[in-house]
Amino acid sequence: MWNLLVVEDESIARLGLRYMVDWEKYGVHWKAEASNGEEALLAMETQQPIHIILTDIRMPGMDGLAFAKKALERYPGVQIIFISSYDNFTYAKEAIRLGAVNYLHKPTMDEEEIGASLLKAATNLEHTSAPQPAYTEEERNQYLLSLLDEHTFPEQPLLTELAQPAFETGFRLTVFRKRDDAAPMQDAGHLRFRSLQHLIAEFVTKEWGGLVFHRNYREVVWLCPQYARSTDAVQTRRPGEYGDADKEGKKCPAELNKLLDMVRQKTLELLNVAIICSVSSCYSSLQELPKAYMETLLQLPLNEQSDNFIVRKSKAFIDQHLLEDLSLVKVAASIHVSPSYLSRIFQKEIGESFSEYVIRHKIEHAQQLLRTTNCKVYEISAAIGYMNPHYFSKLFKERTGVSPLEYRNQ
Repeated sequence: MWNLLVVEDESIARLGLRYMVDWEKYGVHWKAEASNGEEALLAMETQQPIHIILTDIRMPGMDGLAFAKKALERYPGVQIIFISSYDNFTYAKEAIRLGAVNYLHKPTMDEEEIGASLLKAATNLEHTSAPQPAYTEEERNQYLLSLLDEHTFPEQPLLTELAQPAFETGFRLTVFRKRDDAAPMQDAGHLRFRSLQHLIAEFVTKEWGGLVFHRNYREVVWLCPQYARSTDAVQTRRPGEYGDADKEGKKCPAELNKLLDMVRQKTLELLNVAIICSVSSCYSSLQELPKAYMETLLQLPLNEQSDNFIVRKSKAFIDQHLLEDLSLVKVAASIHVSPSYLSRIFQKEIGESFSEYVIRHKIEHAQQLLRTTNCKVYEISAAIGYMNPHYFSKLFKERTGVSPLEYRNQ
């Protein structure tokens, strides 16, 4: 198997490429991916060896041509396949000059054309006698899976990835599962589950590091270093940043919780799959992986179904900013989802529209102010975000049956 690096700035395009081609049929293992040239060079350093590069040309920052030149300088035997949305003669001419395997036109390329380019790259590599990786993707997954059971735990860790310096300060195990009430994911080739695994892996490994694999296409398992990439060494952590409990490995760092919230949000938004997850305490030895895994299973939420976390986050934002001029667009931006998506999910979960929910809560707050203060009606109107007191009085009467003054005098 030859290791492949895919460089493409659009995540949805990378996801499409990953499942457009049966890579292993062509003797290729999808080893790493990057969104620009700088990330790609870093991936080549940390994910060695990389044998084949499939790269877009037009990308922000360092483009594909500039990246290819640097990659060839550092790794002369690497095989490069260019892809581009532009059928540009200048690009093609430069690709040929660099000795690229092929220049593919993205709008028209198909699996057969990509496969032919991969076979050509493999032939070139065989002539250079480059060493091939020891594991296929499935063999790697099975090996990592064996670490979770004390009865199958190997005598010695064989994957070089397990010797990452980031694991020296400890590790946690995180398990992701589809929520009980989420839509079923069964399909012939487990493609939807693979999409879920890939999306989770893309976010957690890029932001934090570690290794991602799956268990029987039922759950995604993340072996994560105790600290994120930016805090790999304990010395870089600010004193008390994670609290005293974290010293004993009992507390999940706030930044890890934030990352997991983002992963849950993105899987729901991009794949329409609701997931739950559980994080273990911090452990110092890989031999403790079976114990860590059992801990995560015991902590997984059961039958979690009501108020998904996007709605909870939006309701929390509304509560914090109730006295301001709230809008669907503003709340959606605060939790990084589209206004139309938030509107749909809000109606589904709460049973009323976003605007009705906000108005109801504003009126309830106005009722409290009318009961407990001597503020004038126009002052209360302004206090809850309505600059027009006549509009406020109309809304108030529609929902309570009486005017603000009549309510106060009851």
